[in-house]
Amino acid sequence: MSRMRWLSRLVTLGVVVALLAAFTLWIRTRIPNLNVGEGFETYAKLRDGSRLQVGSPVVIAGVRIGDVTRISIEGRFARVDMRLKDGVELPVDSFVTRRADSLFGDSYVEIIPGTADTGAGNTRLLRSGEPIPHVQEGASTDSVLRGMETALPKIDNALDGIHGFIINSRQWVQGPMNSRLGSASDWLGEGHIESPLSTTERALERIEGATARAAGALAGTAPEVIRSLARANEAALAARRGLTDSQVRLIQVMRDAREGLDAVDPAVAQMAELITAIDRGETDDWRGTLGRLVNDPGLHEQLEDATIAAEEAVHGFNRFKSWLGARVELGAYSRAFRFYATAELRGRNDKFYLVELEKSSLGGVPDDALSDAAGTTGYTRTQQIRDQLRFTAQFGKQFRFLQIRGGLKDSTFGFGGDALLADGRLRLSADLFGSFQRTPRLKLAAAFAVLRSIFVVAGIDDALNSPGYLPIATGNAPVPVDFREVRYGRDYFIGAALHFNDADLSTLLRVYGALLVGLL
Repeated sequence: MSRMRWLSRLVTLGVVVALLAAFTLWIRTRIPNLNVGEGFETYAKLRDGSRLQVGSPVVIAGVRIGDVTRISIEGRFARVDMRLKDGVELPVDSFVTRRADSLFGDSYVEIIPGTADTGAGNTRLLRSGEPIPHVQEGASTDSVLRGMETALPKIDNALDGIHGFIINSRQWVQGPMNSRLGSASDWLGEGHIESPLSTTERALERIEGATARAAGALAGTAPEVIRSLARANEAALAARRGLTDSQVRLIQVMRDAREGLDAVDPAVAQMAELITAIDRGETDDWRGTLGRLVNDPGLHEQLEDATIAAEEAVHGFNRFKSWLGARVELGAYSRAFRFYATAELRGRNDKFYLVELEKSSLGGVPDDALSDAAGTTGYTRTQQIRDQLRFTAQFGKQFRFLQIRGGLKDSTFGFGGDALLADGRLRLSADLFGSFQRTPRLKLAAAFAVLRSIFVVAGIDDALNSPGYLPIATGNAPVPVDFREVRYGRDYFIGAALHFNDADLSTLLRVYGALLVGLL
């Protein structure tokens, strides 16, 4: 009896287990397969792999094509391994990004295929096991902190500049501006404005009174005006009669003068005979010696040579004069403008001073600094270009058409020379000065006068150094930039210049000075 009971229980248990297994198998067939990856494997390196885990979806355009199979650390990056469906074609210019389902939900990986035409055969596809090299990461706490770390030094430098400007402004306001305002107040207090205004007001009152009196006087003067015109007519007739009498008297005076000239003719004849005697040396006194000197051809040639030499000397002294000018140059490859304000001052005829200010898009002299690179044995070289003027101040000496000079050139030491040809219309220049490379900077230029004060300029800049382009790193985040690369080395330029010499400046001062006085 008990044996039958145990057998019944075992049969019941077997039936229940079979039913449970069948129900579990049915439930499993209804659950979709979440692991869609079959054989294509790849990986990507992210700076921020937070909220990603094994099994996180990998999608393209919202369609799941694979899973994350492994997350590990490689150096400073998070390596995310993925298994994708077979048949997925990814060009090598595809990139990957991490996205989040919600603010507190898990993240997933999205692949954005490249835009190249893979059907033409010009773009290679990724093979299984190759990484996706392009990564685009959105905003995260780490990226925000890195952006703040990069921006804070710039903000600090800007605040230092503002602080210095405020200090200088305060000193200027408390010093020169306060003094000038006090001087202006004292000058106004002394009556320099009130006195001329009072005088002008009194003059206008007098003019107004005189005008009123004249109007009153002319109110009933029509008959008097007619009588005045009659008197003027009589005066004109009298003047005409006086002119006729004057003409008669002038004719009489000319007749008397002719008679006086006839009386002078014998004296003139005697003077002619005296000059003839001096010229021919007909006597033994001093007149014969004077005649020989006058007729001596050697003395005449000596005087002529001395006159020509004096003329050339004066012409040489006045050939080159001081001048002021402005010049603009455009680089052929750098596409950068350079603006110059130039002055050449001559204390004496053979010595001069050259002063020049340069303004260009590359600003002043760069600050060059070396710093240790973290985790490596190398160094990081940084150059910071500030928006400043470059200054030239040179002393020179002139030797006829050639002049040499030396001193500061573009805020570095340098020297150069100029050849002035065709009476100053053609100017050939060469300058050798400091460079940020081992080879010095050589600049060759030529200026030709197309008009009186307008020159066309062309030449070669940095002729000794090979040309190239230096790329500017801007980081992962897109930021506004002025330059993406900087041209260095040899470059050709063309430009124009204005030169005003002493005569031009004198004319401009007279003309515009007269206009200014006329406007005042």
